[in-house]
Amino acid sequence: MKQVQITVPYEKTEAVFDFVVDSLSINNITKFNTDNAHLLQFRIPDDQVNEAIEKLKSRGVGVEYGFIDILDLKATLPREAEEVSATKIQRDASLAVDEIYENVKKQASLSFDFIAFSILAAAMAGFGLLQNNTTVIVASMLLSPLMGPMLGVALGYVVRDRALFIKGTRNELISLALSFAVGIVMAIILFIVGSGGYVNLLEDQLHNDIITEVTRRAGFSWIDVGVALISGPAVAVSVTRGDMSSLVGVAISAALMPPAVNAALMMLLGIMYASPAVIGIGIGSLELLAMNIILIDLAAIVMFRIKKLTPLANRSATWTAVTQFTKTRSESLYHKPRSEPAEAKFTPAPAQEEQSPQPKPKMKDNEQEKPG
Repeated sequence: MKQVQITVPYEKTEAVFDFVVDSLSINNITKFNTDNAHLLQFRIPDDQVNEAIEKLKSRGVGVEYGFIDILDLKATLPREAEEVSATKIQRDASLAVDEIYENVKKQASLSFDFIAFSILAAAMAGFGLLQNNTTVIVASMLLSPLMGPMLGVALGYVVRDRALFIKGTRNELISLALSFAVGIVMAIILFIVGSGGYVNLLEDQLHNDIITEVTRRAGFSWIDVGVALISGPAVAVSVTRGDMSSLVGVAISAALMPPAVNAALMMLLGIMYASPAVIGIGIGSLELLAMNIILIDLAAIVMFRIKKLTPLANRSATWTAVTQFTKTRSESLYHKPRSEPAEAKFTPAPAQEEQSPQPKPKMKDNEQEKPG
């Protein structure tokens, strides 16, 4: 359940009120008076929020004038009875497009935490690859912040927001660059401490078709394609429901973080030890990474379309705040202007007929009072 609050100027109240009642079929409207605007509040089910907001924006609310605020209601009393409906399954997003946009925008932003988690997740993924430890690799997926930028790219394209699309692409490339850098540093460290035996072991594993966490990312198969095609829609559905937990991004992290580290680590090791087989592992990991990025974004875009996400309606150049409207003197059903106080008139005090006797002047010491 959501609570929608609309702030509209007095001049627009009647039209907006009638539209909410007639077109949105909402009757539980509460109206508050302020000095320069009206506040209209009403509760609405989650699955009807997106449609209601889009209809209000089509009438100019929040685009040409006024504000629309969407508030979360944890609970409301008395509880409404659940209606048993035989209509088709609702596939619209549970959140309004603007709510989804704000959530994804926050997750796709570049910050110190984003950079730190990218480096830590890449380092943990690198150690997991070297140890052939699946548990450590899964832990790196939980730390990875790649879900936000990936969703920023897909959602920015769907809602036609160029800034979000560019931000998601830039931050995704930054995170991947940090992953490559961690892989390069780990390869240099292995070369310094002497890892020729590890390179020979990798070559033997490839020759004998032994599957490890490193060799399994030497390319992609139809199974990897299927994982990418499932990961994109899954994370898109989760964000339209308001679920932005880190667990939802594990699928994306699994498809991006380990291959990125593995690509840089193996290619540099192969170059240092002149091993074409190890270089091939790195190239295969890079191909897997590129495939995952493309398919996850495309699949998420398709799911956003299925969930009926529409382009955002930006505030127009002629948008007017409620404070810019002037009060009208005409009375209406929704606004009764305050009566202006009568103009004060100045009335002079009446002249006094009798004046009080003035005190006698004091005599000097050398003067005597004359008789009668």
